[in-house]
Amino acid sequence: MALIEANGIVQEYDLSGPEDGAPLVLLHELGGSIQSWDRCMPAVAEAGRRVLRYNWRGTGASEKIKGELDVATMCDDLAALMDAVGLSQPADVVGTALGGGLALAFAARHPAKVRRLVVSSPAIGGGDGLGQMLRTRADEVEQSGMRPQVEPSLKRSYLEKYRTDPQAFTAYRNRWVANDPVSYASHNRMLAAMDETANLARITCPTLVIGGEDDMLLTPAMMEPIAKAIPNGEYRLLPTGHFLPVNTPDVWANEVLPWLAE
Repeated sequence: MALIEANGIVQEYDLSGPEDGAPLVLLHELGGSIQSWDRCMPAVAEAGRRVLRYNWRGTGASEKIKGELDVATMCDDLAALMDAVGLSQPADVVGTALGGGLALAFAARHPAKVRRLVVSSPAIGGGDGLGQMLRTRADEVEQSGMRPQVEPSLKRSYLEKYRTDPQAFTAYRNRWVANDPVSYASHNRMLAAMDETANLARITCPTLVIGGEDDMLLTPAMMEPIAKAIPNGEYRLLPTGHFLPVNTPDVWANEVLPWLAE
């Protein structure tokens, strides 16, 4: 991984794969990091993709934040990073949970940079009913840190049935606890204030929206309307939880990579 300054902040990223490979950008989830994609990377490498992973501002070794943050700034961060690292464009963009919401927001604001788009359990704000929970969690992590939140959070997003690799789950849990609580609080408040519903109609590229059969947070019934609101959207329900690439990397590889190659 490397560090680069783009859009006025230092961003941590990983750029891998052949330089002439089809460009792919991967966006992690709230509380996640570059490493959330580790178990998907063998399949990505086999597909010969040129892939950019990065840690949002406030995560990993990227510059930390305090106070208000909005999704437009996060989109500008990604646009600047793609330019700074010389990733050819347009690229395929894939995100999960809040990373999926960010991917949708990015495609609406920077359409020339996106060829195809895949989002699983995208968090777009608006009427999802999670706003108060997110604001409460932001207050609590600022007061008490990340550790008291880990068990209730992962109980909803990383179900027991998907903890088939104990080492992978432990590594994920430890990274989650190690998040910067102030930055994490800002991310939660940003999501609580978000509403990308009106921007979905601005997305012109082919878009696959994926719902998880076992998603307790953003249920399948909440995902299908997102796909229908996108002019070139398609919906697919898969046997997975809230974090598709983390919970079921094999399902991710078998469903997402072939769709991107169409």
